Amino acid sequence: MIDKVAWVHVVDGRVLAARSRGKDKFYLPGGKREPGETDAETLVREIREELD
Repeated sequence: MIDKVAWVHVVDGRVLAARSRGKDKFYLPGGKREPGETDAETLVREIREELD
């Protein structure tokens, strides 16, 4: 089983997405949970890693 969470942020019908430098594809921020993390802890950690 793969346990992942993602953050979907919609404002005025627009969705926030991220894109890595030099890449063409967009993705929703999120990722795999570390052992013992809650959904919220996972999202905060992943968002910091991906959007900072």
